[in-house]
Amino acid sequence: MLEAMTNAPQQPPAGWYPDPAGSGDERYWDGVAWSQSTRDKPVPDLAVIPPPAPVPAYASQPASAGSVPASFGWRLLGFFIDFIIIYFLGSFALNFSGVGTSLDGELTRWLRELSIWAEGTLADPLPMPSAGFWTALLLSSLLNIAVYAVYRTILLGTLSATVGQLAAGLRTVKVGDDASTMLGWGAATIRGVVGAILYQQMLIGFVNGIFAAFTRNRQTLSDMISKTQVIKIR
Repeated sequence: MLEAMTNAPQQPPAGWYPDPAGSGDERYWDGVAWSQSTRDKPVPDLAVIPPPAPVPAYASQPASAGSVPASFGWRLLGFFIDFIIIYFLGSFALNFSGVGTSLDGELTRWLRELSIWAEGTLADPLPMPSAGFWTALLLSSLLNIAVYAVYRTILLGTLSATVGQLAAGLRTVKVGDDASTMLGWGAATIRGVVGAILYQQMLIGFVNGIFAAFTRNRQTLSDMISKTQVIKIR
């Protein structure tokens, strides 16, 4: 017969406890001594264990290992440097292709017609831009998007950073990748094209950029779409 617990001033309450004999089951303690009654150790009901919480959205994932997301100020500095470069590249492309000259000519013609109309009785209909003006404006926008997309795609695909980002000590990586990992041409192309389209529209471009000041990993809309982030490497 199993020995009773020592006569301590206060014994444990009656109930089922791990068997002191080491059987792996539970033995009933009646409040004074161990009984001969045993039972299998209860198995937790896994069905009542709640499932793990779902993984948050992509934008809330942690920053890349061993890296720090670039602040809004550093990203803004890099953007302005790139903007100046892209402006000159775009101007060269417009003049070289003749689209810029055509647009200037159509704009000058329309302004001259407006001036003549304003000096008259104003009874005639307001002169509107010609079809040639709208065609030149569309070609100009498409050419600017192409220059922006090519510039960013090539630099991000080869260096994982634009000239502005390099100057500001920044680098573009996929979320979750280490700072030393190259971005790759797939993500570089998506980010370059999406960024070019968004920034061509001034209001949308502003909203796209301002996201970097408030999101967890300092991501813009184009970052979220391409699943990338800009990090500070120096």
